[in-house]
Amino acid sequence: MNDSVCNEEFRDSKIFTRRMYFDSLYDFYSPLLTENQRKIYETLCFSDLTPTEAGKILGMSRQAVHDVANRVMSKLEQFEAKLHFVATNHKLEARIADLEQENFSLRQKLAEKEG
Repeated sequence: MNDSVCNEEFRDSKIFTRRMYFDSLYDFYSPLLTENQRKIYETLCFSDLTPTEAGKILGMSRQAVHDVANRVMSKLEQFEAKLHFVATNHKLEARIADLEQENFSLRQKLAEKEG
């Protein structure tokens, strides 16, 4: 594999990770945004449109869509920095998965002893 392909895959991976991060933030904090901010963010990000395409749909300029989207992402990060809901949720999900695995293992051991 040449370097440009590797770099492109790495870049795409970073973009995907960033996208997932902001989707998680949006899931938790979208009620704290204005209706207009939610509409712009959803049109741009969930429809996978460019700012120009989203602007045409929303009757806004590309620059306005871009500016609002950047402000929304900044706000989402600020909410997380103060509230930590997403980080706490990830920790709880990991702990639940650990407990489920431990429960499964204990049930298997019990079944072996009984059987």
